[in-house]
Amino acid sequence: MVRPRVATALGLLSTAALASATYTQTDNYDKNNFFQKFEFFSGPDPTNGHVQYADSSQANNEGLAGFSGGGVYLGVDHTSNVTTGRPSTRVTSTATYTKGLFIADIAHMPAGTGQYGSCGLWPAFWMFGPNWPNGGEIDILEGVNNQASNEITLHTAAGCSMTNPLNNSVTTMSSQDCQGNTGCPQVTNNPATYGSAFNAAGGGVYAVEWTSTAISVWFFSRSDPMVASLTNNANPDPATFGTPLAQFAGNGGCDIDQHFANHQIVFNIDFCGDWAGNVFDSDPTCKSTNLSCNDYVGQNPEAFVEAYWLINSVKVFQQTGTPAVKKARRFKA
Repeated sequence: MVRPRVATALGLLSTAALASATYTQTDNYDKNNFFQKFEFFSGPDPTNGHVQYADSSQANNEGLAGFSGGGVYLGVDHTSNVTTGRPSTRVTSTATYTKGLFIADIAHMPAGTGQYGSCGLWPAFWMFGPNWPNGGEIDILEGVNNQASNEITLHTAAGCSMTNPLNNSVTTMSSQDCQGNTGCPQVTNNPATYGSAFNAAGGGVYAVEWTSTAISVWFFSRSDPMVASLTNNANPDPATFGTPLAQFAGNGGCDIDQHFANHQIVFNIDFCGDWAGNVFDSDPTCKSTNLSCNDYVGQNPEAFVEAYWLINSVKVFQQTGTPAVKKARRFKA
């Protein structure tokens, strides 16, 4: 998902125009049920990464998935030199969702260690629909190499132009056109939202509200008093969350209900590929390895000791009258 940068554009819709709603919890994914409700993807990487995604048996036998400190652990091989791709994990929810409120409490996200930092890494927490890009994609927490902060992006079929109604300095929207691989990214300017800085602070909570009007993303660091409320409230109210970190409003340019539907939730850890690999040499630290992205990832397992997700919970909330959750067909993206 390589994302060329183009001119910044801001939208017109005010946050006050986005009505608050009453939500009721419908799903809670945590250490008690996560691996019963998420399936391992073990096929070829659709984004051409230097990765070998493990099935459930391999992930269990090789310690790539399990439990740690009360959370769900999803990691990678960090002991072996490899030539055909580093063993890693990608899991997808069996349920699909159309609109709702999604709150993820994440204690740790994948990051690199050592002289070259996170070179080669491409972790993502995201959602996507069938027949990509027609069902849409919401990239909630994603980045590559030594990216300094989170990049939140939507991807759709043609005909969806979003605006950022916040008009603030927290994020920069580099494209309004959400079509295809480039999408419409909003780059945040807070290092605590991503990578090693996120982990050093004990992680945090991401909340996503998806309505017919807008898709909004909030971030709360571990020390924020809102975290306790978000993780324990059966009826959270987005009107109390404060200003979103990023917001995408259709504003007449995108019919959200047409472009986003039946999403599965995904956590994965990729390497190189269509984004991290293509911009590897654009990062001065990565270029200084004097290796290709694939060679660096294959020859330096110790750099990926910290390349793991530790997920406390993912909670899903729906408004009254929202269609029932469906069991997903097997989509590819």
